Amino acid sequence: MKIALTFDIERDNPNFLDTYFGIKVGLLKIIRILDNFNIKGTFFCTGNVVKRLPEYIRLIESKEHEIACHGLNHERLNRLNFKECREIIHQNKELIENICQNSEIIGFRAPYLKAPRFLFKVLESLGFKYDSSIKSPKILKNYQVEGCKIHEFHPSELGTLFRLPLSDSLLRKRIYRKKLVILYFHSWEAVNMKSIVFNQTHGINFVKNFQFRPDRWVNTGNLFISRIISFISESISRKAEFVSLKQLLIEKDNYF
Repeated sequence: MKIALTFDIERDNPNFLDTYFGIKVGLLKIIRILDNFNIKGTFFCTGNVVKRLPEYIRLIESKEHEIACHGLNHERLNRLNFKECREIIHQNKELIENICQNSEIIGFRAPYLKAPRFLFKVLESLGFKYDSSIKSPKILKNYQVEGCKIHEFHPSELGTLFRLPLSDSLLRKRIYRKKLVILYFHSWEAVNMKSIVFNQTHGINFVKNFQFRPDRWVNTGNLFISRIISFISESISRKAEFVSLKQLLIEKDNYF
C-alpha cells in the first residue's frame, strides 16, 4: 500500500487563535520525524505563514519535501466568487514561488476542505495539476468541469480521527485495508494546544475552543507525536510506501 502524509501549514486553530507555535515548534518536530524515517511529505502552506515566517517554508524546501498551496489566510473559499477565489489562490502561489524558487507548485488544498464548485477551473487557469480538498469520490462530479485536467487526491477523514480517543489499533486496521490513503494533519497538532487554549485572554474564544471544539486541542503535543512515530514504524514494518502527492501524480497511471 501507499501512504501520503500531508500537513496543513497555517496559524494555530485558524480564526480562533492568532499564534504560530505550530510553525515555530510543531513543524520542526514533524520535519525531524520525517527526517528520521527518510520520508517525504506534502506541506500545504497558507500565504500569511509564507510572509510572516518564510524561513520555515525554506526549511521545508531544503528537506526536499513537496510544497503546495492552502489559501492566503485560511479563508473559506466556498463563500467567495470566482474572481475573489482566483486572486487569493494566485497570490498564495506567487508568494510561495518567490520564496521557494527550486520547487514546482502544482498542488492545492482548500482551507477547511470547503471547495467552491468552480475550484478546478480556477486551479487549471493558474497552472495547478492536482487538488486535495474533496473528501468523497461520490461528490467529485459536483466539482468536475469538462475539459479540466485537475486530478483529485481525496484526503481521508481517518487523519482527523488520529488524535481522538478512539481505538488506535482499530483506526490503523481501517487504514491498512486501503491500497492508497492520504492522511492530513496540521502543524499545530504537534504542540500542546490545550495549554494555549487555557491561556487565552478572550473568554468567548476559550469557551468555544474548550467546550464545543475539543478537536482543536485534545491529544495534541506529545501524544500526537508518539502516535505518528508509532504509526510510521508499524506501516514500514508492513511494507507500506510513503509518498508525496507530487510523486503520486507522476505515478498515477499505475494506480488510478
